[in-house]
Order: sequence, then structure tokens, then C-alpha cells
Amino acid sequence: MKKILITLTSIFAASAFAQTMADAQKAYVAGKWQEAASAYEAACPKEPDSVRAECYLWNVLALSQTGSAQSFKVAGKRLDSLIQTTNPQRAIYADLMMTSAQFRLYLGKFDKAAEDLIQAIETSHPHQAVVLQKVCQAVKAKVKSDELNDRCNLLNNPDSLAAVQKSKVATIAPAEPAKVSAAEPAPKKDSVTAKPVQPPGADSTPAKTAEPPKPAPAVVPTATATPTANVPAVTKAEPAQEYWTLQLGAFGTKSNADLLVTNLKKQKISCTIIEQPRAERTLYLVQTGRFETKEQAVDFAANKLVPLKIEYQPLLKR
Repeated sequence: MKKILITLTSIFAASAFAQTMADAQKAYVAGKWQEAASAYEAACPKEPDSVRAECYLWNVLALSQTGSAQSFKVAGKRLDSLIQTTNPQRAIYADLMMTSAQFRLYLGKFDKAAEDLIQAIETSHPHQAVVLQKVCQAVKAKVKSDELNDRCNLLNNPDSLAAVQKSKVATIAPAEPAKVSAAEPAPKKDSVTAKPVQPPGADSTPAKTAEPPKPAPAVVPTATATPTANVPAVTKAEPAQEYWTLQLGAFGTKSNADLLVTNLKKQKISCTIIEQPRAERTLYLVQTGRFETKEQAVDFAANKLVPLKIEYQPLLKR
């Protein structure tokens, strides 16, 4: 009987935790930064060591966007602590360094931003390539660095990047597992406004966060577009019944669209590429999902795309 009670208690605790994390993610997607920051602070200490650093990174991102200068300062300190206590061989380390580069960029420390981004690239994993390319564009616009240009160019050459990473990662001493605590509570918003730091992959010039409707309970898409070959086929947009889809990117070259689709396929997210001719060039639109309502599309994004830091835009198709 005692064992049963212990088991039931564990199940209840896990369920309560999952709900807390779900609330945090939905609050983040809705742009409710203070609510999201508080929810992450409540949930992160209960996370397993293997994913606690990622949870605290979301807490850092939420804090940085509350509009409070003091919250922004707390976010920076927590980010530094995460970097110091996270093993560089973990995928989350590159995300931490990308975020640090964006913090440095906002603070006007352009050379430091370049250094952090170089380290992010040298410790990155293949699925982070597309996000890193966007951060590269933002940092390169502010600082001239041959080394940074070289590392950013390597993102288009996975084999060469892997060779560099093999020699570089070995020189970075592994850190202890992350043991970051919430420490001080998120400060209340003050009169000084801090410019928000966008999640890795967002443009360097923050835009107003989209205001999605309140997410509905998790709904599996009614249908998803599945490529028929390893290299996604380019299809022409055809008339269809009205539905919602999520656009994940618009590219001027098909190879970049292919790269995003390939990386998302590894995360078990199927996408399709839509060819959209323009006056003098063609855009390649990467889209996923077929949803009956916008609420379903946003909820799918909150559960599948936000954790991967993938930008998206709900679109109504007719």
C-alpha cells in the first residue's frame, strides 16, 4: 500500500509539473513575459538535470522581455551562470552562447558578441545551423571579423565545420551539470525600459510579438504535408479548402529552404516547400501543418516549435 501511495504521489507531482511547464510555454507564446518568467521559475528547480538548463534559458528569455531594466540585469546574470555550469558538449550550450551574443549585441559590446557567436558555432549541432545563420547576419552587421566570417561560412559546409569542432571542443573544459537556482525573484517592472533579447534565431531588431489567440488544448493537426523524397519537392500552390498553416521561413534560394526542412525532419516535423514566383525572383516558403482553426495552429506551435526556438507565422489558406 505504501508503495502504491508513493507511486501515486510521483505521478501527481509529474502531472502538476507538466501543467506548470505548459502554462509557461503558453504564456511565453502569448507574450505574457512576467507570467512566463514566474512559471519557469516555479518549474525549473523540479526539472531533471538533463533539461534544467534549457528551462532556465527560457526563464532568461522571458525576463529579458518584461521591459524592466532590473529584470534584464537578472537575466544576464542567470545566463552567465548557465554558461559557466553547462558542459560545452551539450546542444543547449550553443543556444546559451547564441543568446549571450544577442545580449552583448544589445549592450553594444560587439567584439564580445562576435566571440560568443564563434564559440556557439564551434560547439553547435547540425539542427542549430539555420538559427545560427540568422544570428550571424545580426552580429556581422555590427562588427568586422574575419574569424567570425569564416565560422559563419562553415555553417554551409557541415563536414568542414565538424572538423573544426572536433579540434575546438576538446580545448574547452567540461563544466559541472547546471545547478542554477532561481535565487532572487523576478523584479517588478520599473520605469526604465530594457530592449528585449529575442530567442536564438530571431532578428536582431526586436519586433512586436505576435498576439496569438489563447491556445486551445493540444490538438493533433488534421493533416500534414509530407515530402515524397529525401529532398523536399517544390510544389505549386493549388486551390484548397480554407485552413490554417504555419509558415516557418521564406527563402530566396531553395538550398536554404531545403536545409530548414531537413533539420526539422530530424525533429519529426514534416514540412513542404511552396514555390512563390515574384517579379524578378522566386521565394521558397517552408510551411507545416493543416489546421482547422488558428487556435489549433498556435497551440501546435507552442508545443512543437517554441521548444526548438523556431519562428513561425500562422497563415490562412483558401
